[in-house]
Amino acid sequence: MRNRATIVLLIIIGLLLLRFVYGYLSSYHYSLDKRAKLAARKHPDIHIAVVWDKNDNSFMKGVLMAVNEINLQGISLKADDKTIKARFVLHEYDDSTEESSKQARLNIAGDQRIVAVLGHSTSVSAIPASITYEYNGILFISVVATLPTLTNHNFKYTFSTIPSEFFFANQLVQFALKRNWYRLVVLHARNPYGLGFYETFASQLEPPMQLVSVKSYFPDQNKYNDYKELVYTIMKYDFDAVILGDAEQNAAEMIKQLRHMGMNKPILGGDGLDNLRIWEWSGNTANQVYVASTLQGENSPDSKETALFESNYVIQQGYEAMHILADAIQKTGSSEPILVASTLKFNYRQGYSGYMFDTNGLITNKHLYVKEYRNGKFIMAE
Repeated sequence: MRNRATIVLLIIIGLLLLRFVYGYLSSYHYSLDKRAKLAARKHPDIHIAVVWDKNDNSFMKGVLMAVNEINLQGISLKADDKTIKARFVLHEYDDSTEESSKQARLNIAGDQRIVAVLGHSTSVSAIPASITYEYNGILFISVVATLPTLTNHNFKYTFSTIPSEFFFANQLVQFALKRNWYRLVVLHARNPYGLGFYETFASQLEPPMQLVSVKSYFPDQNKYNDYKELVYTIMKYDFDAVILGDAEQNAAEMIKQLRHMGMNKPILGGDGLDNLRIWEWSGNTANQVYVASTLQGENSPDSKETALFESNYVIQQGYEAMHILADAIQKTGSSEPILVASTLKFNYRQGYSGYMFDTNGLITNKHLYVKEYRNGKFIMAE
C-alpha cells in the first residue's frame, strides 16, 4: 500500500510539473524570451512577417522593392568581434477578413523566428494585433493605421510610420481656410475610421469655419449601395465643400452618387481616398476631390518619387517601412526586437529619410500634402 501511495504521489507531482512546464512554454513570457534569444544569435536570415489584404498587392510590391535593394547590400549584424551579413526572409499573411487577421497574428506569434511585422491594412486589424505582438515581443510597424489608439498606450514594440488622423484632418482644415471654404457638410461612414475622422476634423474647426450639416451612413448599407436619399437631404444646404470620412470603394461610390445627383462642390478627404483606383471606382467622376497625403502629386518637384510609387501611398508605405526597419537593425547591429525598438525611440536622429519617432512610437516629422484628382491623375493642389 505504501509503494502504491508513493507511485500515485509521484504521478501527481509529475503531472503538476508537466502542467507547469506546459503553462510556461505556452506563456507570453516564454514566447518573448525565446524570440529574443534566437535573434541574439545573429543568424544571417532575419525573418519578417508582412500582413496585408490578399486582394491588394500594392503593399507587398513596395516591401519587395525595398527588400531587393536591401538584400543586395546585406545588413550588418555585430557578433562579438565579427560582423555577419544578414538578409531579410519574408513571410506573407492575409488580413482581408477579421478571421484571417486573427489567424495571421496567432501564427506569427507562434513562429519564434519572426522578429518584426510590417503592415495590417486597417486600424481595425492593426490595433488588436499590436497587443498580440507586444506580449510576444515582436516589433510591429504599422503603415496605414491613423487611429491614435494604436500608439497612445505606449507599447514598447509598436510603431507607426504614418501620422495620426489628427494631422491629416489639420492639413485639410488649413487647406479649406486658404480656399475660403468656410461652410462645410460632413458625410462619414459609421465605422471606426469614418467616425474618428469626423470627430478629429470637427474638433479643429474655428470661426469662420462651420459645419452646416453632419450625416452618417453604414457602408454597404444595402446591396445597391444606394446613398441617393442621403445625398438629396444635403442638397438643400448652402455649403462650400464636403468633408468625406470614408475609404476606398465605399468612398468612391459616395463620390459617384454625389456627382450624379448634381453636387459639384469640392470634396475633401484623408488617406482613405489616397488611391488612384478611386477614379475608376467612381466612374471617372472624382474631379475636384482633394486628398491629404504623405505622397505628392505628379506635378511635384520630386517627380522621381512619384514615378517610383505610381502615386500610390500604400506602395510608398511598404517601401519606406522596410527601409526604416533595415536601417534601425543596421544601426543596432542586432535584430533583437527590444534593442531595435530602443534604437527607433531613443537613438534615431539620422534615420532613413531623416524620420524620427516619439516615445510612443509615432512618426513625428513626416510631411503631408494636399493633392487633387484631375482626370485620373493626382496633381499637387498646394
